[in-house]
Amino acid sequence: MTNYKQHERKTARMLGGKRNIDSKGTAAVDVLHPAFAVECKTRKDCPQWLLGAMQQARRAAMAGQLPIVVLHPHGAPYADDLVIVRLSDFVDWFGTGADCDKRNLERACP
Repeated sequence: MTNYKQHERKTARMLGGKRNIDSKGTAAVDVLHPAFAVECKTRKDCPQWLLGAMQQARRAAMAGQLPIVVLHPHGAPYADDLVIVRLSDFVDWFGTGADCDKRNLERACP
């Protein structure tokens, strides 16, 4: 099994979705899911500065806080920034999303 297929299967399992086997080279999601449009990317290495930023966020997070990294490309609109969160933290915080819609933020916004 190729590495990207394994990544897609494991991600689908963690999120309660199913790997999209019909996405070969098309503009389709990698994981079929009722609440998330999931695009999986596998790389040999992640940039050390990005991993360091996540470690910093995790160290600084207090109980009940979700550690995130917000990545802002210089000159881009801030609304287009990327929010990066560890998958295990995402699932712990939001669940698998299988029974929610995009406005179900009760846990994040008590």
